[in-house]
Amino acid sequence: MMIRDIKNMGEAVSELKKIGIHPMAVQAMAEKMKHFNILIEDVPPQDAIIMKQEMLCCGGDVAIPEKALPPDGERGNIIVMGNEREIKKLSSRLERQYFRLAEIGKEMLKLMENAVTKHDMKIGGKVFHFGEKTYIMGILNVTPDSFYDGGKYSDYESAIERAKEMEKEGADIIDIGGESSRPFSQRIDAEEEKRRILPVIEAISSEVKVPISVDTYKPEVAIAAIERGATIINDIMGLRNGMDRVAAEYDVSVIIMHMKGTPETMQFSPHYNDVTLEIYNFFKKQIDTAIKAGVDENKIIIDPGIGFGKRQEDNIRILSHLEEFKGLGKPVLIGTSRKSFIGDILQLPPEDRLEGSIASEIIAIANGADIIRCHDILPTKRAVVVADAIVR
Repeated sequence: MMIRDIKNMGEAVSELKKIGIHPMAVQAMAEKMKHFNILIEDVPPQDAIIMKQEMLCCGGDVAIPEKALPPDGERGNIIVMGNEREIKKLSSRLERQYFRLAEIGKEMLKLMENAVTKHDMKIGGKVFHFGEKTYIMGILNVTPDSFYDGGKYSDYESAIERAKEMEKEGADIIDIGGESSRPFSQRIDAEEEKRRILPVIEAISSEVKVPISVDTYKPEVAIAAIERGATIINDIMGLRNGMDRVAAEYDVSVIIMHMKGTPETMQFSPHYNDVTLEIYNFFKKQIDTAIKAGVDENKIIIDPGIGFGKRQEDNIRILSHLEEFKGLGKPVLIGTSRKSFIGDILQLPPEDRLEGSIASEIIAIANGADIIRCHDILPTKRAVVVADAIVR
């Protein structure tokens, strides 16, 4: 006898078919094989107690805090535990309860649906099939002071040649940045940033067929870049500076990244009580804000911001629990390439962190990453192809 590790619905269906389950019973049985643990925050005590009673009737359970019970009756967080079938039953039962519980039931169903949904997104003239394969975003820094390749591609000719090389090596997107966002780096004004990136974007847009992303948090820079050929905004500020209105007006894809503070301050003693929960709630808020501003909800990508206002343990927790963000229903981008947390583990400088970078990227893919943002296209592409063959 052995334990079967069922990672997703496709594997559940496959295992049931192998043993000869009747075709009409496969879907119902498969739902029993995939388990979910759903955290719900700040639940009134009466809601928590009712949900526990209802879920016990469905075959699952709900973990509720001791102080939710009489005589305390305090609000608190709860965890709903069950397989897909049990949670669907719970949602159906909650529909017959009062409005607040009915809404919780609907949100749980949406969360589970998001976790397994594949996404097609048109970026520029290319359609990306997120969930079917992992895509590579190549980093092209036209800056004199980036932490790894600063100054290497800061002149016009070398930047264009590098972009063409990236495409040949397998990059699916080229991300062009004109301002370093390494820890403690200093800001530059919009005019200097445009001077650095606009000629490069304009030239590259006619030289390569893959979409171009502009790595900026300044709306005026993003607008100028879009007018010269960029079709993605990669915003390290997570749409906190009015970038949502730019994305809506120009109907481009946008990457919402999480960062605590600014590049100058983000590594001054960052602290989280629950890092993935805090980032999840940030994304939820920013996604809602973007959609209200007119951004197409099918053109939003999220990036937890590895190394941006994170401690070593925070970066590791994010990568090992990346699937928690899939409940938002958006493609997930991860950028670990040669970052300091890898250097801290290996005790090596940026130029010696390639293997560590690839290891972290493969773990990210196994845990649900859709896009890998990296410096080293060819070796990363080869590793990603193998990872996709195993994981997907």
